[in-house]
Amino acid sequence: MSPRVRLPRAARQHAPGTIRPVDLLAQNASFGYRRARPVLAGVSASFPRGAITAIVGPNGAGKTTLVRLLAGVRHPTGGSVTLGGRAVASIPERERARHLAYLAQRPDLAFAFTVERVVSFGAFAAGPADGRARAALERVGLAGRADDLFGELSVGQQQLASLARALVQLERARGGYLLADEPMSAMDPAHALRAGRLFRERAAAGTGVVVVLHDLTQALTLADRALVLDASGRVASEGEAGEVLTPERLSPVFEVAFDRLTLPGGSSALVPVQPGPGGLPT
Repeated sequence: MSPRVRLPRAARQHAPGTIRPVDLLAQNASFGYRRARPVLAGVSASFPRGAITAIVGPNGAGKTTLVRLLAGVRHPTGGSVTLGGRAVASIPERERARHLAYLAQRPDLAFAFTVERVVSFGAFAAGPADGRARAALERVGLAGRADDLFGELSVGQQQLASLARALVQLERARGGYLLADEPMSAMDPAHALRAGRLFRERAAAGTGVVVVLHDLTQALTLADRALVLDASGRVASEGEAGEVLTPERLSPVFEVAFDRLTLPGGSSALVPVQPGPGGLPT
């Protein structure tokens, strides 16, 4: 039985209203597919368990690359990404799978597996699925597609099935992390709301949820914390979502003005402002 991955007490940080344990850390992490063109440059950030952290930034800022580093799919070319003080990419796959579930934006399979079979892959490190795959499909609203081929699903449904796989994977984990790259980008509004509720449930159960989002209003609504990357792959700001996802902080990063609107019911929306004549906002 592998030891529980956990940082010493000194490595934990405060989050709004509580103390959340932090096991997953990026420290001055850099990465480049080519040495002359870095994608990430000296990213330092913490990802507490029991909270949803949204990663946002313009196209090419390195959001997907950062999530891949956190998942151990890629090795940083500089600095470190650690889970419980260990380099994530050096942790054996089966052990890593007990603590980290990774959702790619576009699920891809080389073989014709059924939807239930794909979801059952989440039990790779936690023993037989024992009916958990069907239960997870029920939770994401795909119980009726369990026996269909995964490739027959729409992209949004494939994203839901992948979320079901992650639920199976982390069901028996104490905490752990769910790392997702644009996991709701192809979902209709009803399914996106369902997925958001499931992310919140996982966070409430002690899981650290890290999600890349392009929709800034969705990030503001869903996330407890936010990490903003700029176009050079550096951290522009990090902290509580309500304090980070503001027009004042986002406008320089995205090079467009924003309005933050209060909607009926008290929720907020971030809306880009269309420039008028002479580049002035209308």
